[in-house]
Amino acid sequence: MKRHILSIMSLIAACTVSATQYMHINLPDGKEYDIKIEKTDNVSHVKQGDEVFIKVTRKDNTFSLYPSTGAEVTFDEEIARMDGDHSNWNVLGMDVEGCVLDTSRANFMRLAGVDQWEIERALMEAQQIYNSCIWAKQKENKIQYSDIEEKTLISSNKSATDLFVEISNNEEFRKENLIFSPTSLQYALAMLANGADDDDAYAEITKFLGNQDMPLDQLNELYKKRLTKMQMVNPSEVQLGIANAVFLQNGIPFGKNFLQNIEDFYKGSANNVDFTDDSTYVVMDKWASDNTNGMIPTIGLQKNPSLWLVLANALSFQSEWEDKFMPENTKPGKFLTSEGDSVIVDKMNQAFEGNYAEGTNYQLVSLSFYEGFQMNVILPNEGIDPLSTLAEIDFDNINYKYDENPNQDVMIVYCPILSLPKFNIDTKIDLKSAMCSLGLTNTFESYFNNIANNVFVSKIDQLAHLEIDEDGAKGAAVTVIPMVGSCLKEYRYIDFDVNRPFIVTINNPRSHELLFLGLINDPTK
Repeated sequence: MKRHILSIMSLIAACTVSATQYMHINLPDGKEYDIKIEKTDNVSHVKQGDEVFIKVTRKDNTFSLYPSTGAEVTFDEEIARMDGDHSNWNVLGMDVEGCVLDTSRANFMRLAGVDQWEIERALMEAQQIYNSCIWAKQKENKIQYSDIEEKTLISSNKSATDLFVEISNNEEFRKENLIFSPTSLQYALAMLANGADDDDAYAEITKFLGNQDMPLDQLNELYKKRLTKMQMVNPSEVQLGIANAVFLQNGIPFGKNFLQNIEDFYKGSANNVDFTDDSTYVVMDKWASDNTNGMIPTIGLQKNPSLWLVLANALSFQSEWEDKFMPENTKPGKFLTSEGDSVIVDKMNQAFEGNYAEGTNYQLVSLSFYEGFQMNVILPNEGIDPLSTLAEIDFDNINYKYDENPNQDVMIVYCPILSLPKFNIDTKIDLKSAMCSLGLTNTFESYFNNIANNVFVSKIDQLAHLEIDEDGAKGAAVTVIPMVGSCLKEYRYIDFDVNRPFIVTINNPRSHELLFLGLINDPTK
């Protein structure tokens, strides 16, 4: 699972580059460096006084130093890897609220030829210090949702699930793979609600967001809490990014309250642009790419001189499994597509203890990431429409299957032997027709005069990406609006061969975040 964008803040690390490539360093002042890196070169960070530099050491021990403060660093194709370091160039934003993953001591030990076990101990100590700081910050900034806010989020996820079913039933996606991000759409709609002066449109949007006619100040406070909780996730365990932006046509008067709310509650950047200029679309594409680690390389808009404003949300997620799949267990297996074709796919195979559930029409297994995130794999029974299983499942409170052996005080734990296809899927969705089918007609027929006089929503699009492999999962989405105790255990193993169309989710039951919903009809596509 390789990441292609790195933000260098106060991360101190070292790595050996795996192949000839270029490292690109872009500084805030506009300076750019393009450095050819050979596989024999060593790339590291070093401190000189209070400053941190990127150091490239050649085979002959000569070296060059490049500024790293505020730099964005990218590599061509393959990402440079660490030599056994937990902290590495693949981690985005390793400076959170003043917590710095500082592996400079381990780096200096490596350069001095110290034994590897001592280097690894130093790295572990650095990781423990960093994690302790993050946990302290999380406790200090602990955010609790009120009962009303929790109900709002749960209801909003139900609306998003209904929308997912509506989209899936569209002829365009009925037999295709589909990835959709409820979280990304929810943020975009919450920002849009700040511009609604039509009561019917506001009622529609807030109903979809889980609480019809919720006062705007309460809605904004809820999304401010969501944003803070997401930004406080430990990036050494889960890379979770979210960004909001507004692109505004030069010369159009926009509502000050609207722009102030977007900045105050959504940390949304306002960008003055010219929608008649090709360069504007290049800028928006770069924003999408930068804020999704390159997974969504374009914002997906065609040039349209009539545009006045574009609201955009970008979401990215990446984490390793808590219990990784062993690559040597990945083998070809059969999969029957929604079209009835039998195809051969690469399937990851592993047995899991617990986290197994079953209903009238499905089997389910939850695979754990870190920080409370998980992926649910929902396999419908043969002959059952995958979409029909969603109505049976509460993703915030899954009833995992446990039994007691009646003859002795033993808990029976069900262990799914999972055979799961690998996949890598991209989707582009025009949400307008599906949202109108669910009753959001005024949203597309009303003016949003609190944004600008006589401005209206022309459409709502989402681009989404999700891929899984033996290491973990990563996904991204861009939404644009132009405009258990302890006991004895007995194990029972359950075959769980995902050999037909299935549903996946990535969510966090603790925070009620439903990041991704997916329908996989053919993992070979």
